[in-house]
Amino acid sequence: MIQPRRRARTLAMAVCAAAISVLSVSPVIVNAQDNGPTDPGVRCAAKVGPGQYEFYLPGERATDVNGNKWVCGADGQWFRDYSALIKSPTINQQSVRATTFSGTTTAVFAK
Repeated sequence: MIQPRRRARTLAMAVCAAAISVLSVSPVIVNAQDNGPTDPGVRCAAKVGPGQYEFYLPGERATDVNGNKWVCGADGQWFRDYSALIKSPTINQQSVRATTFSGTTTAVFAK
């Protein structure tokens, strides 16, 4: 049979261990912060038909009927998607015409 002193010591150690574990976990819970709203509340509207609109979140891309690519901005306004433009890696010598006006040379690129 366990002696009363030994039982009291074991119970005290168990209570201390439980208190330490509770105190070490609580600061982690207290310091948890909200990352903010997941929905910014801003939309860009695109008319797809008479009286019909589609709404896009900031950063989403869309293409209009003319083939122009657009990006929804953080302020709810559309702006051109210049990353979709194709750049020619070289300039053809036949497509460049140099013109001189009073000592300044200007290059005009033909399409």
